[in-house]
Amino acid sequence: MKELALILILCTGFSSLAPAQIQGSLQNESKFGVWLPLQLIPSVTLYNDAVRSNFGFEWEATPLLYSFGMNDQISPWYSFIVEPTARFVGSVEISLAGQAYTTKLGKSYFSSSAQVLGFIPLAERGEHLTLNLGVAAYRVQNDTRIFKVIGFSSFFGILHLNLKHADGPTAWIGSLEFRIF
Repeated sequence: MKELALILILCTGFSSLAPAQIQGSLQNESKFGVWLPLQLIPSVTLYNDAVRSNFGFEWEATPLLYSFGMNDQISPWYSFIVEPTARFVGSVEISLAGQAYTTKLGKSYFSSSAQVLGFIPLAERGEHLTLNLGVAAYRVQNDTRIFKVIGFSSFFGILHLNLKHADGPTAWIGSLEFRIF
């Protein structure tokens, strides 16, 4: 009789876990199904140096983010799919981007970049205003340039306005980024 009771307890325990595992799997698939199409929406950027000003579009991905402002019960590490809350409550991220410009920068319409950015919450734990600070390496005109980055995020970490500056020769990049994930 005890063995039958133990079997029933184990069966009900495992059967209650199965729907949770299925639900978690479906939730991850639906999150990916939302994330991927949103990555197709470009941010806008303006590249300006002594020779030219070029308007362009930028697509960005975050392979790694560490959030230092989240609850201890939640993992602070994120890869690619980053919830805005993890970013705006305080975080450091590595991001990669590709840019396409409307006119050529040298011999090509395209450039690429990698950046390390820190997000420091300023108002309402970052929901209303976050300071963005970091460095970026841009590959433009077959040359890699290092830019200092400063900017602000608002609207629950979705809207970012960043200004990037490099010396020798001076170049500026302004970008208005929409980062839903």
